[in-house]
Amino acid sequence: MLLTKHDNKTFENQTVYISGQAFINCKFIACTLVLRETIYHLDQCSFERCNWHVDWVLLWGSPESIREIKSLVGMIENAQQQAIAAGQLPGAPGTTEAPSTTTTTSGS
Repeated sequence: MLLTKHDNKTFENQTVYISGQAFINCKFIACTLVLRETIYHLDQCSFERCNWHVDWVLLWGSPESIREIKSLVGMIENAQQQAIAAGQLPGAPGTTEAPSTTTTTSGS
């Protein structure tokens, strides 16, 4: 499957379908990111105040299915931990904003 490539773009206040796309050095601000069961690529992207809509079937007995969803959840957790450490996540002392966080993830 060929992916539609996006380089160095900023997406703001949009619904963005991640599936079937490749995003390199992109910035997502206050977006809803939709991910379905197909190949995608995220490389050096940042996420600020984004919500994720994930539609994924986890097949019983398939370690690959579990590995893929863990990778995605790990990427989101890392972004949030970096925001907390930087004092930029809501709930962190003295702040109300989430950070720009660089992450690299791809799925299949």
